[in-house]
Amino acid sequence: MQSDAPQSAMASGKYRHLVFCFLPQLLFGLLALGVYGGGYWLSLPLVFLLVVVPLLDLLTGWQDNGHFDKNDFSPFEISLLHWNTRLYALFYMGTVVYFAMSIHRFNAIEVGLILATSSLLGGIGFAAAHELLHAKEKLDQILQRITTTFLFYPHYKVIHIRSHHVHAGTAEDENTAWLNESIYAYIYRTIPGSMIRSWHLEAKRFVAGEPSAGAGIFRNKMTTYAVGQLVLLLALYLLAGPWGWLFYLAHIAGAHVVLESVNYIQHYGLLRQQNEGEYEKTGAEHSWDTYHFFSSYATFRVGHHSYHHLAVKPYYLLAPEPQAPKLPAGYFWSIAMVLLPPWWRRVIHPKLKAISEVPGELTLSGPGSGRPEFGLPARFIRE
Repeated sequence: MQSDAPQSAMASGKYRHLVFCFLPQLLFGLLALGVYGGGYWLSLPLVFLLVVVPLLDLLTGWQDNGHFDKNDFSPFEISLLHWNTRLYALFYMGTVVYFAMSIHRFNAIEVGLILATSSLLGGIGFAAAHELLHAKEKLDQILQRITTTFLFYPHYKVIHIRSHHVHAGTAEDENTAWLNESIYAYIYRTIPGSMIRSWHLEAKRFVAGEPSAGAGIFRNKMTTYAVGQLVLLLALYLLAGPWGWLFYLAHIAGAHVVLESVNYIQHYGLLRQQNEGEYEKTGAEHSWDTYHFFSSYATFRVGHHSYHHLAVKPYYLLAPEPQAPKLPAGYFWSIAMVLLPPWWRRVIHPKLKAISEVPGELTLSGPGSGRPEFGLPARFIRE
C-alpha cells in the first residue's frame, strides 16, 4: 500500500493542476452574475482578481511550482488544456462585443465597472493570445490572428517571436524595461517602438524575398494588419454605434496598460552581459518570475517567464526556475506597484542590489544586475 502513495500524490497534484488551469474561465461566470445582479455586483470579477486572488496567495502561501511533462497527461486532457486558451479568447471577444452593443443600458457606475473588468479580461486575453501564437495547430494560428487584431495588437507575433525572443534583455529589445525607467516612459517608448520594429522586420523579409501568402504591398504583413484594424473599427462602429465604439477603444487602452505593465516587470533591470560585441545566452537570471499560486493560474501561468524563454512550452508544462529572481507578489499587486514608480523602485531595487554581481550601489548606466561595464544608450538613462 505504501508504494502506491507517491503515485497517488502525483496524480492528485496533476488533477489539481488541471482544475486550476481553468481558473481564468471563472471570471466569465462572475461577470455573468454581475450582469444579472446589476449595480455593484458588476465588481465581482474586479474584487476577485485584485483582492481575493492576492489575499489567497498571501494567506495560503501556496506556490505554483509543479513540473509536469506532456506524457503526464492523456490526449483528452491535453485537448482540454488547449481549448482552455481558445475558449478564453472567444469568451473575451464575445463579452466585449456584447457590452459594446448594450453599453447604453448601464448607468455611469456600471459602465466604469464594466470598463475596468473588460480591461483586465483583455490583459489576460493577451496571455491567452500569447499561448495561441506559440502553438502549431492551424486553428490556434487563425484564432491568434483574430484575437490579436481584436486586441489592437495584430503584430504581437511578429514583435514577440522575431524580436523579443531574440533580443530579450538587450538594448535591441523594445520590450525590455531599463533600470529607473518608469512604466509611463516605458509605455511611451515600447508601443510605438514595437510597431516601428515590426514594420522594419517585415520590410526586411519583403526585401529578402521570403515567401508570403499575400500579393503586392500585402506581402508585408503590417499592411494587412493595418487594413484589418480599420475594418474592425468600422465594423464595431456600425454594430455598436459611437458609444459602444468608444467603450471598445477605452477598454483596449486599459488592456494595453495591463499588458505593458507585465512586459515592463518581466525583464526590468535585467540585461544580458556583452562580451566582444556578443551577448551572453538568455538565462533564468534575466527574467523576473512569480509563482504565487492563484495569481499564476488566473493568468495562464505567465509568471513562469524565465522557463518560457529557456524552453518554449505550453503554459501547462512550464516549470519553476530556481535561479530566476522572484517578485514579492503576484502580477495583480505587482502591477499596482509599477503604476506608482517610487513604490516599485523602493520594493524592487533592493532585490536587484541583492542579486548584483558587483557590490555597492546600483548605477544608472548599468543593468539591474549591477554590471556597470554594460552601459545603456543615454536616451534610456533616467536620473
